[in-house]
Amino acid sequence: MTSPSTAWLACALAALLLAPAAQAARPATTEGTAHFLIVDAQDAPIAGATLAGACEARLGPFWNAEKLLTRWSCTSDADGVCNARIATLAQPDGKPVECRGTERSTLTEKGASAARISYHAFFPKGVGTSHTLLKKGTAWKDGEYLFKAMPNQDAFESVAHRYRVGHYAQRMRTGPAPGGPGTLLSTQAAHHQESADFQNLTYLSAVRGDPAGTAVVRVTLVLTYVDYTFHRYATARFDGGAGAQTVTLTPQADKTTCNLRDLMERKCTYREELEFTIDAALARQLAARYAAQPHGNWVLRIASAQGHERSLPVAYAEWAALVAALDSPAQR
Repeated sequence: MTSPSTAWLACALAALLLAPAAQAARPATTEGTAHFLIVDAQDAPIAGATLAGACEARLGPFWNAEKLLTRWSCTSDADGVCNARIATLAQPDGKPVECRGTERSTLTEKGASAARISYHAFFPKGVGTSHTLLKKGTAWKDGEYLFKAMPNQDAFESVAHRYRVGHYAQRMRTGPAPGGPGTLLSTQAAHHQESADFQNLTYLSAVRGDPAGTAVVRVTLVLTYVDYTFHRYATARFDGGAGAQTVTLTPQADKTTCNLRDLMERKCTYREELEFTIDAALARQLAARYAAQPHGNWVLRIASAQGHERSLPVAYAEWAALVAALDSPAQR
């Protein structure tokens, strides 16, 4: 028969032997990065705003899970971008465990009190980065900020860096001009599109023809929308430098995706590709506006004969990049 003291010693020895193993079995921690872009209702960046929150990672069985609570924060730069390093548990393969929001995050703009906004969850499916757009004044559920997850870094940068000349310069496409002599320059690749079948973008192109460097500048619109009929946009109105100017849009292509159910529910998908040209002098005037602070947009207001209207911004940075490419000796 074992005495009580002997039993106690045996339990203590077992605990000492198991303690290192238990500590070694604890999951490791790792860090991921959450990227945020904070803009106002006109897509202008909100600088100096502090975003903060908390999330909890859980790993293991429900009743005995390892938990890690992390508080995170970041402050937006001149582009409206802030990046938060967030600690979480690591899965056995080293991938981060999802970290789920335990309370509503807060966003504090310069000179304002903290606004309670939405819950955040990070690193689903073991992906160690996330990209999120926060747009002010457009939400109805989570305070006044709309949250939109962006699929990857390219999509994020196409919005976050749209006021940088370098963003367009790095993605400028060049090649032979279609149907004639000269060199084609295009900013199309600077506008990331999540779906090839549902594009919405406005981009610039120019064909430089003779050695003197004359250029024809085109503005191309690709519009995809769900409705019961084609809008058939016909005109574009904009600030032409000497005042408001209206031009006729030239259709380049169109497409309809509409099955019987879509037709009955008036949810057909339509796509219009349109363009118009401007003279090189106006292009240079618009490029020169990039020097102003803060960097802004040239706004197109397009309309159809049926009364449909849309406003489409083109960053002055995009104009500056196109004109710089036209003037670059490397492009000649």
